[in-house]
Amino acid sequence: MNKITKVGNHLNLEHGIKVILLELKNIPKKPGIYKMINSSDEPIYIGKAKNLYKRVLSYTKANKLNRRLITMISNIQKIEINITNSEVEALLLESNLIKKFEPKFNVLLKDDKSFSSIYISTNDDFPKMITHRGMKNKKGKYFGPFTSKGSINKTIETLQKVFLIRNCSDNIFNTRSRPCLQYQIKRCSAPCVNYISKVEYLEGIQNVINFLSGKSQNIKKILSDKMYEKSENQNYEEAAILRNQIYAISNVITSQNINYQNLKNLDLIYMIKKQNHCVVQMSIIRNGSNYGSISHFPKITDYGDYLKENEIMSAFLNQYYKNNDAPKLIIVNIIPEQKSLLEELFSKQQKNLVKIYKPLKGFKLKILNDLEKTALQNLNKKLFQSTSNKKNLFNLSKLLNINEIKKIETYDNSHNQGTNAIGAFITFTENGFEKNLYRKFIIKGLIQEKTFKFNDDYSMMEEVITRRFKNNTTIQPPDLVLIDGGKGHLRKVQDTLNQIKNHEIFVLAVSKGRDRNSGNENFYYGDNKELFLNKNDPIRFFLQNLRDEAHRFAIGYHRSKRTKALFKNPVDEIQGIGKIRKRNLLNYFGSSNGIKKASIEDLEKVPNINKKTAEIIFNFFNGS
Repeated sequence: MNKITKVGNHLNLEHGIKVILLELKNIPKKPGIYKMINSSDEPIYIGKAKNLYKRVLSYTKANKLNRRLITMISNIQKIEINITNSEVEALLLESNLIKKFEPKFNVLLKDDKSFSSIYISTNDDFPKMITHRGMKNKKGKYFGPFTSKGSINKTIETLQKVFLIRNCSDNIFNTRSRPCLQYQIKRCSAPCVNYISKVEYLEGIQNVINFLSGKSQNIKKILSDKMYEKSENQNYEEAAILRNQIYAISNVITSQNINYQNLKNLDLIYMIKKQNHCVVQMSIIRNGSNYGSISHFPKITDYGDYLKENEIMSAFLNQYYKNNDAPKLIIVNIIPEQKSLLEELFSKQQKNLVKIYKPLKGFKLKILNDLEKTALQNLNKKLFQSTSNKKNLFNLSKLLNINEIKKIETYDNSHNQGTNAIGAFITFTENGFEKNLYRKFIIKGLIQEKTFKFNDDYSMMEEVITRRFKNNTTIQPPDLVLIDGGKGHLRKVQDTLNQIKNHEIFVLAVSKGRDRNSGNENFYYGDNKELFLNKNDPIRFFLQNLRDEAHRFAIGYHRSKRTKALFKNPVDEIQGIGKIRKRNLLNYFGSSNGIKKASIEDLEKVPNINKKTAEIIFNFFNGS
């Protein structure tokens, strides 16, 4: 655990500086990153530099160090470096390593996942339109990002209704023999069975692309002209359909309308910092439309009041745009540290010129300042929640006579009569539930016993605890482990932690009490000690909430695993059978049961199945 080394009542700064001076003998005057490592062999800070020697040397000047840096340097046991070809490469490597190790003294963007985009597979004869998240490595067109799942789903649903674009997978599209439900509810034109010509379908795709490219008024005019034409020809039913389509598109336009003059593609970023808490309010503008606003809460450590705002802004931008495409213009209220270096990195990544800009007057300043009120409201809400969370953690530590609780991990297992056995834990800190630190385990039966039973909670818990804490340095250990179970579970977890030399971690067990009702739980710790809590005690509710969240997370994972197992096809397990051969087999025999009953001669009749493959399939089902 990251503990502050002390000598008497003074931080051991002198020791940390000696470590740095010794390490400097092997540090070159080249660009790269440096990792400051503590006594537990954990990185507590990762930084980058144009000149590694000069940057690391600056930490030895004690009179220029604030409390945050004094505390950090006092905990250093060694320094590791990585040399890069340039400072830009160092900046990129820094963000990758910060994400991987989550060092205590770095600014951490906890909610740094990429947002969803609309993807159109323009290389297909009949392109599909779906949501996409992650790497944009497929050929086609991407529109986004959308910060809200509801917003992107509404947009896709509307465009499907208006232009009848498919959203099915290529596998389903290529094997259809009749229209699916999407055609019946008028959300697809059934190109899979040639109910629409390629030319007509691609016209609809082009209309979708034009709409998402900001040419919505042109689309409305085209539909409007068609509506009047149908009406004049007394095709009132078709005219009514077009009218409804115009109305649906107008609703989407209204929800995304911002009237931002000629501003097409930009991100608006407004940051506010209060002591150890910070909010970054962000609005995403693409093709003149507002794709949503979102709040980020970077973690800025216990000594965040010593961090400068431009340092936080720089760290946020570097980590955020690692997973998300940067637009040509990023408008900020605080100029980040090393602005030009960030611009160079983003421009290189996007293969376009990217500018970071702080407006001083005019319309751009106005639209940026519009975010201030929202940012302040969200920060105050976060501060209130944090105060409540801190209070619960403090009161619990007092009840259990623990020095300090900053992090709790809550564990639960789930199985179905011994099948699909899984384990899981959730993480709670003063920031609330840290969902990026939730973890799932497929129980493998690794505990060396004569017989491992997958419905044995003790063995399952032992395996999960062992895998979580043995040789795991990527996630910092918690101050308290909360487990769903009684005295037996408590002893098993304590013994397991002792065996892997993690006996510092406090374990608390919550067992179902009389009638297994919420409110009658019993709490055990230590050597069969019991924690007595009144039914209306806030700490009881707090612990119930942690237990329930762990149960929800574990059950959700177990259900998804069980569902996948339910629909798993035996053909998937045959070596050398890919998607095409599987599809051909199922089309020919109708089901895996039909394949199982087939002879080698029958199997050879299937396209792409030669004699050798037919023998492999036959032997798989018939045990030879």
